[in-house]
Amino acid sequence: MSILNKFHHTNPTEELLYKALNADENTETDTIIKLLETALQSISGKMPKRVSKMVFPATILLADQYVKVNNLQKARDTYEAALSLGKTDMDKMRVHESIGKMNYLLNDFEKSASHYLKSLHYAAKYTPKDAIKNVHSHLLHQLGHVLLDNHRSVTEEQKKQADEFQKYLLNQPNSYNLTKLNFYRDIGMDWWKEFHLFNQ
Repeated sequence: MSILNKFHHTNPTEELLYKALNADENTETDTIIKLLETALQSISGKMPKRVSKMVFPATILLADQYVKVNNLQKARDTYEAALSLGKTDMDKMRVHESIGKMNYLLNDFEKSASHYLKSLHYAAKYTPKDAIKNVHSHLLHQLGHVLLDNHRSVTEEQKKQADEFQKYLLNQPNSYNLTKLNFYRDIGMDWWKEFHLFNQ
C-alpha cells in the first residue's frame, strides 16, 4: 500500500496528483493528462511537503503522456519546466536527455546536442570517464544520431535510418537497424570527448 494512502486527502491538488501518479495501466492517456494539467495548474502558494514532493514526478509524467499522444512541443515545454524542479544530478541528467530527445524529434538539432551534452555532464559526475561509453551508451547513441542525421555528409541509407530511429524513440513500429548502434555511439563519444577537452 502506498504511504500516501495513510493521509486523508483534503487538498484537491493532492487528490488529483495522487490519482494520476497511481493510475493503473488501463487508464486512458487523456484522463491522466487532464488530471495532471488540472492539478499542476491549481498549485499556488506553499504546499504541504508531501504534496510538493509529487510535483516533479507529476511534471515528468505529464510530459511522458504528451509524448504518447505525439504532442512533442508540449512535451518539450513540460520537460523544460521540470528542469527547475529536479533536485539531484540524476534528475537533471534524465530531464536533459528527454529535452534533447524532444528537440531531435522536432528537428532542432543544435538545442538537442546541447541538452545531450548537459545530460552527459551530469552522467560524468558519478561515472568514471573510462566507463561512460558503456554505462551511458544510450546517450551517446542518441547524440550520434543528432550529429549525423542533419549533417551534409549523411547518406540516403542513413536518412532512412534516421526516420526509423525517430519511430524507435517514440515506441512506434519500426525497422531501425540496432546493429548500427555502436556506429552512432562512437560518433557521439568522439564528439563528447572533443567537447569535454575543449571546455576543460
